[in-house]
This record gives sequence, structure tokens and C-alpha cells, in this order.
Amino acid sequence: MHRLATVSVLAITLFTQVIPVSGQANNYDIVLSGGRVMDPETGLDAVLNVGIRGDRIVEISDLPLTGTTVVDVSTLVVAPGFIDPHAHGQTNEANEYQMHDGVTTALELESGRLFIREWLDSRADNARINYGATIRHSELRWLAMEKHAELASKIRQLVDSLGFDHPKVRELLAEGFNARYESLDSSELETMSEGLSEELTGGALGIGVPVGYYPGATREELFRVFEFASKTKTPVYTHVRDPNIAAVQEAIANAVVTGASVHIVHLNSMALGRINVALDMIGAAQREGFDITTEIYPYTAASTSLQSTLFDEGWQNVWDMDYSDIQWEETGERLTEETFKKYREQGGTVILHMMKEPWIEQGLKAPFVMIGSDGMPYHPKAHPRSAGTYARILGRYVRERSTLSLMKALEKMTLMPAQRLDAMSPSMRLKGRLQVGCDADITIFDPDTIIDTATFEDDLSFSKGVHHVLVNGTFVVRDGQTVADVYPGRAILGKYRQ
Repeated sequence: MHRLATVSVLAITLFTQVIPVSGQANNYDIVLSGGRVMDPETGLDAVLNVGIRGDRIVEISDLPLTGTTVVDVSTLVVAPGFIDPHAHGQTNEANEYQMHDGVTTALELESGRLFIREWLDSRADNARINYGATIRHSELRWLAMEKHAELASKIRQLVDSLGFDHPKVRELLAEGFNARYESLDSSELETMSEGLSEELTGGALGIGVPVGYYPGATREELFRVFEFASKTKTPVYTHVRDPNIAAVQEAIANAVVTGASVHIVHLNSMALGRINVALDMIGAAQREGFDITTEIYPYTAASTSLQSTLFDEGWQNVWDMDYSDIQWEETGERLTEETFKKYREQGGTVILHMMKEPWIEQGLKAPFVMIGSDGMPYHPKAHPRSAGTYARILGRYVRERSTLSLMKALEKMTLMPAQRLDAMSPSMRLKGRLQVGCDADITIFDPDTIIDTATFEDDLSFSKGVHHVLVNGTFVVRDGQTVADVYPGRAILGKYRQ
């Protein structure tokens, strides 16, 4: 065997100045020695050595490499770091569980972030893993309403003077909670579009449209958002209107007639028992050339806020659930009619047991479906997907059930989300791949032991079997332990950042 340099066309174009040279003392900052190197884009699957300099992969070779730090990773898989397109946990507390699950990039694409420039800047040099978000349409829409113009102006002033996350700003934003039932008129739709444009220049990765949480949004409003997305070549990430096929069709129809790119989040909890039909529709749209993608998470329970519109009158029929299918996050108790009313008035997070294992398997088997955790903001009792999604895929659905091959699973967790994002954020062309010239976001795990350990009953816990994780060439997990006081995570910025 000769030395291998797995260089993509992109890497050749951008990094021709990098010439691998073995045998020099301390030639690399880090060497990963003797691991099973897997790259979903090229199909590489071989025992090799990886040389890292700075934040980049510089050499992949079958010859011995030397470096300042040499880590024996024999018997382990060396893979691109996992990219989570659907992570509500955007703090370092949440990141610690994510990185122990092999995640090197966690993005908030469903709900997005308001005041995204300020939020992105606030995490600079203080993030364990890479981060980014879409525009938060759910709040931007009501800030565009004429009846809330004075409140919107006051909030903007406070953000400029006190910061986007000041308690007073959060207090005023909460005043718009009931605007979820309100609709926009024609002039307000224009104001909304202006707000979308402004947020795009802050670095957004798309438009987060969780319309299922604000039923006041009309079909015209959704169409106008997709129109805007098409004109600006900005993807839409949407939690569709209702858990049914008609809502999936609405998103597909808007994408088809406007030419917009759309990603339908957590299809398992949107299509439920009709996931086969939803998959067929998305697959058919892709074959016709439309840019429509989707994801699922590998659990049969969802999680959300109990005070959301999802639990308005008639929710039992909409979701085919009853009170006992709802679990109160804080205590783990199953609800009754009495406790449902009590906690809904109080406000908090619940876990919804309303899916079946065959639906998850159907989604995973579809070749075009990627993985997203829908992990929740950090709470000790948060839904286990917040800590174990990726290890669960590799342990349960690759090793134990053979639902997916290891390479296909890695593709769904690395390359596919990177490709979904690369048109909006060219930096993603260097992630989700293990090739010379690519970013040194790398996850190293034991395929024989990796598994999720978090449950619905106990506090969150780290996944098992993830030995090492590097983010931009820096270890954040080493020998299964958190590396303290390192913050190599960087913002993933949209192309319109100014």
C-alpha cells in the first residue's frame, strides 16, 4: 500500500500549498495513530494515520507519522465530527453532553435565534463546540405587527443598551407570547421581510419556521416566507403546521412553487404513523430536482413546552395521545387531567410518548434522511436525545439491529448535514468529511461499545464509547473525559454576514 492522501476536489483547490512530509520530528501537532479511518464522501475505510496541524487535517497516510502529541487509536473508528442540525441546547452545559455524544457542531436551525448577530458574537471564544442558527421567524413575525410597533422599538433600544439576553429584554419579548394566534396583514408582511433581511446580515444560516407553534400564521404568510427564501437563496427549516400529511404537503408545495430550499425537521414526530407516505413524497420531490430534505431522531418520544399551542383544546385527537402519555420533565411523573391543568398553567417542559419503533426504523432506512437530535436546552432531566442521539444510532441501530451500515450512519450524521448547509455557509464544505485540507473536527469511538446511556427516568448522562473528540484541532474529550477550560468552537456563519 502507498501513502494515501484523501483529498477532495475542494481541498485540492484550496490547499495545494499543503504537502504531506513524513518522518520529521514533531512534524504535526497531533497524530492519530492506527485507527480505522472512515470518510463517507470518498468511501475511505482503512487503518491509517492522521496528521493534524493547527485546525486542519494535513496528512492521512499508511506510513508512521510523528508529532508533538501521538494518540494510539487502534481498534477505534476515526470519523468526521458529528453535525447536529437541530440542537436547542446552545450553552456550554448542553455542549458537554453533546460532545460526549461525538457532536462537534450543534446548530439551532428549527427555532432559530432572535438578534442573531448579538447571539453569535456573545459565544465567540467561549464555546466548546461549533455553533450557529437560523432566523427566529416565530418572534420576528409578531415584532413586525403594527399593534406591537412601540414594543418592538423599545426592545430594540434595550438590546442596543443592555444586550440581547438582558432579563428586561426577555420580559418584554414574553409580552408577545399570545401573538402566536395573530395574523399579519399585507403591510406587516413587508415589514417582516425587512426584518428577515436584517437578520440575514447578522449571519443566519436560513429561516427557522416552526409554524406548528403559531397557528395565527396564514398560508399566505408561509408562502411569502418561502418566496423571500427563494429570492435570497436562503433555506427554510420548518416544523410543519400539524402532525399530518397535509402539513408536510404544504411545506413541499411552497418549496415547489417558489423554488425555495426546505428542510422538514423531525419527520418522525410530524408524520407519525404515516411516515411512509411522507417519505415517499419527499423522495419523489427530490427525484424531480427539488431541494427538499428531512431528518429524524432515534427515540419514540418527543419533548416540548406544555404551555405551547400544541396542547390547545383538541390536542388528544390531533396527537392521538392522552394525559398518561405525557411525562413531566422535572419529576418524571406521568400526567393526569388534574396535573395537566396545573402544570400547563405553571409552564414547563414535557416528554410525549406517542411514536412507535417501526416508524423510527422506516425513517432511518430511507437513504436521504439525516439525523438531528432535537436536543433540549440543558436540564438534568431533559429528554435523553439531548445527550445520546448519535451514540444510540451507532449502538442500537448499527451494531445491535443492523438497521444501517456503519458508513451509512456516519454519512447521515456528518456529510449529509454538511451538504445541506454548504450553499448557505461555504465553511461547511470543510466539515463532515475526513480528508486532507478539511477542518480537524474529529470523533473517535469504539464501534463495539458505543451506546447511549441517558434514559427517560434518570438525570442526563454521557454516552459510552466516545473516546476522543477534537474541535478545530483541539481535544474537547480525551480518553473519555472532558478537557477542562478549552473553547475551540467557532461560529458557523451564513454567507450574508456583514
